[in-house]
Amino acid sequence: MKIPSIGKTETLILTALSSGEQYGLEIIDKAHEISERKIKLSLGGLYTTLHRMEEKGLLASRWGESTEVRQGARRKYYKVTGLGIRALNEATQLFKSVIDYRLNPAYVGAL
Repeated sequence: MKIPSIGKTETLILTALSSGEQYGLEIIDKAHEISERKIKLSLGGLYTTLHRMEEKGLLASRWGESTEVRQGARRKYYKVTGLGIRALNEATQLFKSVIDYRLNPAYVGAL
């Protein structure tokens, strides 16, 4: 299967989920921590992106159990698939190459 290209939000979400399965608010908290609060994700935007990523095969999800504390509501948990790991690795390599290029003294001198 071809590895889909991913953008910065998808990269951030995959990075947040690389530590294990999480639900929406946990993903937002982890993404804010990773980005040092520079990138803010809304719940609506997050769930739209999560559904798109699931359709691409980057994520898998499952419904959690209902609880009295949550008045019977269930959380949807997401985890990274093998394809998601490969896409994240590819994006990470690209970002690393860009950073290495930018830090090259020949490039810095051209600015």
